[in-house]
Amino acid sequence: MLYFIFNKAKITDFSQKKSPIIVSLSLYANEVEEKVEEKVEEIKEEIKEEIKEEIKEEKVSINKEKKVKKQHKKIKKHKEHNKIQKNKELKEQKKVEQKTKEPSLNSQEQILSKDAKEDEFIAYLNKVIITNAKKNYPKEARRKRIKGKVILEILYKNAEFKEIKILKSSGYDILDNAALSSAKQASNKLRKENRSIRLVVPITYSLNK
Repeated sequence: MLYFIFNKAKITDFSQKKSPIIVSLSLYANEVEEKVEEKVEEIKEEIKEEIKEEIKEEKVSINKEKKVKKQHKKIKKHKEHNKIQKNKELKEQKKVEQKTKEPSLNSQEQILSKDAKEDEFIAYLNKVIITNAKKNYPKEARRKRIKGKVILEILYKNAEFKEIKILKSSGYDILDNAALSSAKQASNKLRKENRSIRLVVPITYSLNK
């Protein structure tokens, strides 16, 4: 019995003591764990650095795109400005060309000279044409009670009418043709003047005497 108790005490003491192998393994495991943690931290830092670099590159790329867009906008604005400027220049050029040409018609019933109303000769030309046109009012038009107004543009040059054309039709061929014919006939009745004049002549065909 004493032998058993003695031996049990030895066994108990042995079980309570830690084995050197176990202690060594425990220490090794702790070192491995620490190293693993250190390695994980290193990897995390590396990943963070890589992410930072990628973000920097993306920012640089975005900035480049913005610069390119700004340059495109500037180029577009510059082109639009040049286009507007060219259009203005063309308009100004057209105005100058129009001024240098023969006087244009201010209206279909006004003579194209600045002094048209005061020019006795132009008034005389108008009177001759209009009087002749009224005398030659087409009989068929009178019979059908057709009336209207024809506006002619005429160039007087070398004592005769060189150009006779209709600026505004009466709406009736019979009256338009009569107006043209009357102007041509009137050309033979004009007094001779060394002038070149473009005028507008309104001829009204009315049934009232």
